Amino acid sequence: MNSAAQKKNKVSLFKKILTKVRYGMTFQSISYLLSRIKIEFTPYYLFQEGINVTKIPEIKGIYPDYSCEMLKPEDMKIIGAINYAGFTEEKLLSMLKDGEKCIGIKHNGEIAAFMWINFKKLSYKSTVMHLESNEAYLWFMYTLESYRGQNLAPFLRYKSYEILTEMGLDKLYSISDYFNSPAVKFKKKLNAKRLKLILFVQLFNKVSRSYTLKSHYSS
Repeated sequence: MNSAAQKKNKVSLFKKILTKVRYGMTFQSISYLLSRIKIEFTPYYLFQEGINVTKIPEIKGIYPDYSCEMLKPEDMKIIGAINYAGFTEEKLLSMLKDGEKCIGIKHNGEIAAFMWINFKKLSYKSTVMHLESNEAYLWFMYTLESYRGQNLAPFLRYKSYEILTEMGLDKLYSISDYFNSPAVKFKKKLNAKRLKLILFVQLFNKVSRSYTLKSHYSS
């Protein structure tokens, strides 16, 4: 690798760390640095959502020029262009073909936020759950930069509860890293229930273990 490419990689890494720290994810940044030397130490929560749902939060600024809908294959080009977490348009189309659904908020026809739902399996680190017909896994939520700060994420989450309830799904699961404070606070606002706290440890991509640190939370 030439010096220019090495410098570019270093800048990219630095920007990723700054972004995480900016959004209050300092410990997650440390975990990210450890992953660079192939050591992973990840505690995370398994949540159940859609319990004791309160009123749907209001969207700031753009109401009522919005729609909440299942996104279609032609929308994947826009989402793929974000290249968040390496999800290309081809990968997203493959997810749709495999039965996953993507619910999104559009503002005047433009995608503002979206989230994915898996009806077959919850898979994260060491946790794998094959889902029943009344269960779903909520994951990969993203709000586009120009629409942040408008309360779209909780609005979309609550709307997803409505849609999934109409589909006969009453057990909704999600995952949040323990050190991802914004995500954990977000789940608390949704009245999500913490089911388990799990620790995943992996050394050099070879040895991995998981431990349930706590289960059956009362709140």
